Amino acid sequence: MVENKLTRRQALKVAGAAALGGLAATTFGGSRIARADEGEPWESYVDERIEIEMGSMFFQVKGQEKNAPITLQIGKIYLLEFVNLDAEVHHNALLGKDPDVENHHYKTLLIDNFFGVELEGGQAGEIFFQVPNKPGEWEMGCFVSGHYEAGMKAPLIVK
Repeated sequence: MVENKLTRRQALKVAGAAALGGLAATTFGGSRIARADEGEPWESYVDERIEIEMGSMFFQVKGQEKNAPITLQIGKIYLLEFVNLDAEVHHNALLGKDPDVENHHYKTLLIDNFFGVELEGGQAGEIFFQVPNKPGEWEMGCFVSGHYEAGMKAPLIVK
């Protein structure tokens, strides 16, 4: 996989857009976003990393069952690291509740104005965000046609 590096200017643009969206950012295909202040890597601000594999109608956190619940703590900063194991199949990961399967999204988003990550077959990507004060039961789901209906969703518990 080719790793793309963002320039400081590009990182600032993405960071500004992320701030407007409630501290959420994504990277695709190995690209990295750097934190703007003093060249300190943004990874140093992460409270917890969670590795998630996407495959044939499942999300799987390393060491857990397929589509097992994922617990997130309000206020913590997470890095969700996704790998699409399906070489030829596109997947996405959206965070929300009240699924609108016909229109391929959640009616209520966990992170305002943030629609998730899209990965082609074999790609890796990340979601970097601070969990908002929205306790309760949420979901991570794939809304590629037919995937959500086939069970590609996992509970998110925010507390």
